[in-house]
Parts: sequence; C-alpha cells; structure tokens
Amino acid sequence: MRFLFWFLLVLGVLLVGPGCPLDIQVREEPDAGCSGDSCTLACAADRECPAGQRCNDFYDECEPGPRITEPCSDNIACSGIASCKEGRCARRCSVNDCPLGYQCSPGPESLCVETCEGLTPENLGRFCASSMECTRCGLCTDSGGGKKCHQPCRSDAECPDARPGVCVVIPGSTLRVCQQ
Repeated sequence: MRFLFWFLLVLGVLLVGPGCPLDIQVREEPDAGCSGDSCTLACAADRECPAGQRCNDFYDECEPGPRITEPCSDNIACSGIASCKEGRCARRCSVNDCPLGYQCSPGPESLCVETCEGLTPENLGRFCASSMECTRCGLCTDSGGGKKCHQPCRSDAECPDARPGVCVVIPGSTLRVCQQ
C-alpha cells in the first residue's frame, strides 16, 4: 500500500509538475514585435497605427509622430518627405505619388489628403484656403459658393445624405466630393 502511494505521488509530480508541452508552446509564440515595455506594429498605411503614431515609409512599422495633415511644430516632426506648413504636416504630390491611404488634392494645391472611406471630415462645410485647413479626410474646393471643406466620395452612397447626384466631380479634376 505504501509503495502504491509513493508511486502515485512520484507519477503525479512528474506529470503535473513540469506542465503540459502545449502550455509551453503557447507561451513561446512570437512576441509580435514587442521588446520590453515597447511594441512595434507592422503597417502599410497610417490608419493601421494607433493614435499619435504614423507608418514609417521605409520600415513599414508604426512610429511616434504626426501624420500628414496633423499638427506639427517643425519639419523634423513630419515623416519622410513631408514638411511642416502652417502648423500641419504637408506633402506635395502629383496624381499617384501619395502614400497608401492618401490621395492627391486637385491642383494647383496638389497636397496629399487622407482617404477616409465613410468618415466625415472634421471641418466639413467650413470656408478654407487649403485642404490642410480641412484636417483629416477633407478636400478644399469650390463647388459653388466659395472654397469649402468637402468630403471625398466615389458614389452618392458615400455622402452623408446619399441622395442621387450629391457626389459631384470637382471641376478640372477626376476627383469627386459630396455637395453640401
């Protein structure tokens, strides 16, 4: 009887003590870019990064700093070839050379502006001189009544009221905006 007790005790310690091999495999999964207290997230576009971070064009990972159209203090604060213009990170562009997640505003302004499918620009309907004043997701254009911040669209369904004919082509451009 004593032998059976000791045998079961040793067997239990050997089976339960070191843990299950599956448990060890789960704990040894990749660290998802984390090192100590900091983590680096892989990205292809700014919108994949948390607030206050942008996607580094060269390393394809999130880094601290303002995105294009966000407030900045100087040129060093802005990423890549963007520069700080009138207190916001700005990047000049031609038709297709904005980073992923951005589009080029119509000329002569030609600045990269974030494409935010389904999101309304922060300054929608306000008078503006530049798309930088529209902040995220807005294009500054005149569709009658002076230059205002408009929401980019590809179809009427993407506009707030979604009525027929509300998504109009910007004169002299192929881009479209929601008419207010």
